[in-house]
Amino acid sequence: MPSPRRRLQVLLLTCLAVLAPLALPGPASARSTTASTQVLTAPTKSGAHARVVLRTRPSWNRNVRCRATVTTLRKVLGDKRNANGGATFRGGGFRPGIPDRRAFRPPCFVKRVPTFVQLNRVKLGSCAKINDDGDWTCELTDPTVGPRRPLVMSQIHVETDQKFRAAGGWRTPPGGVLLNVQGFVFWDPGHTDAQWHHFSGWEIHSLTAWRRSRTR
Repeated sequence: MPSPRRRLQVLLLTCLAVLAPLALPGPASARSTTASTQVLTAPTKSGAHARVVLRTRPSWNRNVRCRATVTTLRKVLGDKRNANGGATFRGGGFRPGIPDRRAFRPPCFVKRVPTFVQLNRVKLGSCAKINDDGDWTCELTDPTVGPRRPLVMSQIHVETDQKFRAAGGWRTPPGGVLLNVQGFVFWDPGHTDAQWHHFSGWEIHSLTAWRRSRTR
């Protein structure tokens, strides 16, 4: 029969074996999944990129693995306007955006800039239109933008690719009510002269999920 000292040694070794893994830091991905803030790179007004602390939230769509950067439509569009009055690419706060609007798993970052955003307390139009390419589309308006800012600088074209609609985890949002939405920022240069595209190439494409905003 082991001595009391030997039994104590065995007990201590057993405790160390159980507790040791808990003291080790996990992988970066595991640690970041519960963080509400991240130090990221984003464009500044001067055109340079700076490290800033941004709030992030988990994706509401099970098919999206990125964390959404909580921001505003004004920051997405920026303040620079083209000859038609719409937001420019250079002024965009999350440029360059995702490279392929058809991607089902677009990158979470491009050139160290986040691509997946969350916009709170915004309104969508009557969103029931399906394009010939299978995409669902409408427009989004930020009602918090002041009257001094042109209407085209408070609106953005929104689409959801057919791949997201077919994969589940997505549903058509109601129009005319305050919503919180998540989606990927994309620049489409072919519509900067189109009124229905708000004279800007910026889109939320794809819009991946939405929730009703809490009433104040």
